[in-house]
Amino acid sequence: MKKGLIAGVGLVGLLVVPAAAQAETPWIHVRVEEPEKQSKVAVNLPLSVVEVALEAAPEMIESHGKVKFGEKHGMKLEDVRKIWAELAAAGDAELVSVEEKDETVKVWRKGDQVHVRVEKEGKEEVRVEVPVSLVAALLSGEGDTVNIKAAVAELQKKRGDIVTVSEPDTTVRVWIDEQNAQE
Repeated sequence: MKKGLIAGVGLVGLLVVPAAAQAETPWIHVRVEEPEKQSKVAVNLPLSVVEVALEAAPEMIESHGKVKFGEKHGMKLEDVRKIWAELAAAGDAELVSVEEKDETVKVWRKGDQVHVRVEKEGKEEVRVEVPVSLVAALLSGEGDTVNIKAAVAELQKKRGDIVTVSEPDTTVRVWIDEQNAQE
């Protein structure tokens, strides 16, 4: 009887441990809804799949998860890195604030997050919260490359909303959790 009980407990343990390990796997979720077009897009992927996909896209990825950053509008990636280093050193601060009659845009850093808010007519339209460490990981490439692989590795540590956009005709939400389906 004891052997049967021990075997049963062992079997339950073998079934529970993989389920618990699977529950800890971070998943990235993207939901885009356009009610006027009666369109919904839902993507649910383990972050590990994103990492593998990056490695499988050689024409987009330079090497080892790095994407080449072209010089746009006269700004080089090296300049962006210098600006980011100074902003990171500045700590908590309101970085940008634009207030117009029917729209307000604010960008600030608080703790380990960079926040972006856009409000139109008093309603929040865009909310983005990006971990400082994620931006640092993205900018950790060399020369004219951003390090996507390092950014995905940093996302492995993030939970909750990353980006939300709410417009009259479109809503977008990107978040990370341990669920293999959307909320």
